[in-house]
Amino acid sequence: MTDSPHPLTPPSVRPHSRSAPTAGGEIWLRDPSPTLLAAVAIGLVVVVLASIVSVFATPRRPDLPPPLEGQAILASPTRAGSVTEMPAESYAPPSVSFSSRAVPPSRTAAPTRRPTPSSRPTSSKPTPPRPKPPVVGPGELAPLPASRESRLRSHGGGPSTFIDFVNTRESTAVVHWINYDGRRQQYAVLRPGQSYRQQTYVGHPWVVTDERGRGLVCFEPDRRTLRAVIR
Repeated sequence: MTDSPHPLTPPSVRPHSRSAPTAGGEIWLRDPSPTLLAAVAIGLVVVVLASIVSVFATPRRPDLPPPLEGQAILASPTRAGSVTEMPAESYAPPSVSFSSRAVPPSRTAAPTRRPTPSSRPTSSKPTPPRPKPPVVGPGELAPLPASRESRLRSHGGGPSTFIDFVNTRESTAVVHWINYDGRRQQYAVLRPGQSYRQQTYVGHPWVVTDERGRGLVCFEPDRRTLRAVIR
């Protein structure tokens, strides 16, 4: 074997580049784990609960007894006899002094004149006489005033009966039945001195008017046959 003209040189070895070691405190800040976060949260809760318990666990001042009349209650115990009583307030009105000396009047009061009764009699208006209720004879229906017509109306269910209308006026009278709607229905015209018998029912009212339609009197039938006298 022949030697090579060039001497053998060892292969060049490159140095490996090492990364600089990082501090342990920077690792958990850059990538915190869930376990570490849970531990921090639990610690904060424990601190808050401890502060709340310490606030409510402080001993309170014992409740004071109810106050008595005329005594002052202090929060801290004091020696006997050191409590000073508060003066009671009096609400009585101030005393009024009356002098025995009479004050002379400044002016003499003039005597008051009494009213003299006038010789003229007071004219009082005479009150109009009240209308006397009509006298109802035996066998007659009690007459009702004509002003009741607006409140009268027929209603069914009553038994059948009769009314004898008698016109004692010097003018003509017109007999009307008041129907279920409260309206008039003409049935007869009576000349002075005339009369007639009308079949009707209990609960059916009747009204008598003059020839112009002005109401004169109202009647309500009875179970018996009675007379309706028009006066």
